[in-house]
Amino acid sequence: MSDISIPGVTNKYDTKKLIEDLMKVERIPRDRAAANLDKIKLQKTIWLDLGRRLSSLRESARALYSFQNPFNERMATSSDPSILTATATREAIEETKSIKVIQTAAADRFMSDQLPSDYKVPAGTYTFGTGDGSVRLTFSGGSLNDFVTALNRKGGDNVRAQAVNVTADSRVLVIESLRTGAANRLEFSESAKDFGLSAGLIEPGTSSRRDLPLDPVSRFEKDLDTSKVRSSGGLLSIAPGGEAAARLGSSIPAKTLVMEIEIELADRTASAVSGPPPGPSIPATGAIEYEGLRVESAPSDAVLPPWAPTPDPPRVDNGSVLYLIDGTGRSISLPPLEAGGGFKTIRVPLSAYADSIGGLGVRNANTHRDVRVKSIRIFDPTEVAGFKPKNPVETARDSILTMDGIEITRSTNKIDDLIPGVIIDAIRASNDPINLVIEPNRTAAKEAVIDLVGRYNRLIAEINILTRNDPAILDEISYFTPEEKKTYEERLGLLQGDTTLSSIRTTLQRIVMDPYETSAGTALLSSMGVTTNASSGTGYDATRLRGYLEINEATLDRALKENFIRSKESLGFDSDRDLIVDSGAAVKIDNLMKGYVETGGIISLKTSTLDGQIARSQQSIATLDEQLARKEDDLKRKYGMMEGVLGQMESQSTALDNFGKQNQ
Repeated sequence: MSDISIPGVTNKYDTKKLIEDLMKVERIPRDRAAANLDKIKLQKTIWLDLGRRLSSLRESARALYSFQNPFNERMATSSDPSILTATATREAIEETKSIKVIQTAAADRFMSDQLPSDYKVPAGTYTFGTGDGSVRLTFSGGSLNDFVTALNRKGGDNVRAQAVNVTADSRVLVIESLRTGAANRLEFSESAKDFGLSAGLIEPGTSSRRDLPLDPVSRFEKDLDTSKVRSSGGLLSIAPGGEAAARLGSSIPAKTLVMEIEIELADRTASAVSGPPPGPSIPATGAIEYEGLRVESAPSDAVLPPWAPTPDPPRVDNGSVLYLIDGTGRSISLPPLEAGGGFKTIRVPLSAYADSIGGLGVRNANTHRDVRVKSIRIFDPTEVAGFKPKNPVETARDSILTMDGIEITRSTNKIDDLIPGVIIDAIRASNDPINLVIEPNRTAAKEAVIDLVGRYNRLIAEINILTRNDPAILDEISYFTPEEKKTYEERLGLLQGDTTLSSIRTTLQRIVMDPYETSAGTALLSSMGVTTNASSGTGYDATRLRGYLEINEATLDRALKENFIRSKESLGFDSDRDLIVDSGAAVKIDNLMKGYVETGGIISLKTSTLDGQIARSQQSIATLDEQLARKEDDLKRKYGMMEGVLGQMESQSTALDNFGKQNQ
């Protein structure tokens, strides 16, 4: 049986290969168009990547002179962070403060007596006050745990409770205020008062108030000089050079007690300058008369020495006028006072200075100021409404600090109104003063400069790769990953001769080499350690001629430490004082990049042009594809017809051969 041949389906005459070979020739224009399209798309990708590099460099440059630039950042460094820490905002000024934490703020924390594990809290309305806040809990009665849960749910940011197992069959209840400060005492009222008394949280207070007498006063450490110490009408006045003491009848324990003093340190009124003394009084010498003639005696004359006014003593200003007298008679200096402003109320936590208290000494070592004391009283601030804590774990108190010798009191340990732009956190009390240094954040400024140089070098590297067909450029770049290196190998020299890239590189190199005006004269980036270093070292080094920047960190650190403002202004400076930064290397880089990356800029025009070429190429390829498809269909049809004719001819030939054989 002979093979069946179907034209256009079977390939008996190998017409399929003939068609494919013919179509390869026909596809040459289409393949060229496709290769050109790929090249245009790669160029677009390159320009988009360049746009991102330019934008990245612009952002880095803008960050060095904008309002949020790191040169405006401040940092606060404590000499002992375990005692005091601080954070500084941009509003802070560069300065150093000496701060001593005398006392940290705390909240009331009361503990009950030991209670049985099955202790029941009676039903009632429990009210707990904390300064200007309060918590009112209606409790239906129940176990200690039930009471703790209910109070914590109701307490919010005012009160918190906790039950602690101290033995296997006993517990204690701890109730604490969540607000620090002497004004935020924990107060028990309504059912809370009876419960507090029965549970041993509070007990009736025994008034510990003592008023120190101001009339009469006694000697302090020197004999009492009544010409300099006067006491009348409840006011004690001490002139310059005087001192006195107000004492208790007997010393008392200082625990939980405070001393409150109403005092004024006032400048004296300047006295009028007196003239010279009048000299001795000499009587008249008399006269004689004779026969109508009168002869007067010459007046007596006393020769006086030259007069000079008595010089004023050297001015001495000393705010240390108060001295605590402990139970042994030892005097302890209290923080100095600030002069002026009228009478001030000073509160002294006695337990912070001594174990017992016997009185208060006042010494006026000033030459031009008077000290006046209205009242001195000692009391227990833990007593509230006639009750005091029975087992205080901690009692409410204010934080007390001295800054540069001035005493400051606040209700919290976080103080944000003492130094402008600085938030202070008092951690613990200490006898040692802390140096708080507020200075520019030089680390952030350094990192920003390094970031600018890094992005600058990355852009220059990309421009070098695209404009130079030199594999050594890739070998010199050590930070490329293998994938990045392979990608850039395909782009090497792809935009060789492009004037846009050459212009960017040339302008950038000029910007980093130019001098810039500052308030201290002109400055170069090289003064900050940022240079090309093209001529440094020995011998020829091609990598130094590529336009990359290098940083000498030691020089940069020194510039930021010694010439911080000059370094800042070399990057961005308001040269015409119109509150707009208009000069500096970072400003010039930003302005240069702006023309390339903004909407309608050069990069946008480049990519738009390439988008048009891509669209035209895609349209051309689509047209060629249609033509090739028609051509291929036409060839298949013609070769199919040819195969059909050949098949018929073969059939006829076979039939003729068979007919001839039959007639033999």
